[in-house]
Amino acid sequence: MPNIQNKNLHPLLAVFLNWLFVGMGHMVLGQSNKGLWLFVTCSIGTLLCCVPGIIIAILGLVDVYRVAVAVQQGVEVEENEYKVELLYKICKILDKKAIYNA
Repeated sequence: MPNIQNKNLHPLLAVFLNWLFVGMGHMVLGQSNKGLWLFVTCSIGTLLCCVPGIIIAILGLVDVYRVAVAVQQGVEVEENEYKVELLYKICKILDKKAIYNA
């Protein structure tokens, strides 16, 4: 799997982008597939009941921050790698390529 390379994105900017539009921070970091699945999962959660969508969005903010920090520190992060276990378990239902690595 390809590793993400965008080391120039500040973690707080990634969180802000993800706050504006769920998955955007991941897409800018280079995790386009993951950002798309996060958006789909959050949308489904919001349609079922607003609370699951909000929880997924918050977990996405934590995840994008952890990914951005790891990338800035030079850690190799794969395109479909999740850094928050609960988010991974939720998104794994739809995203079969998802992997978890704390």
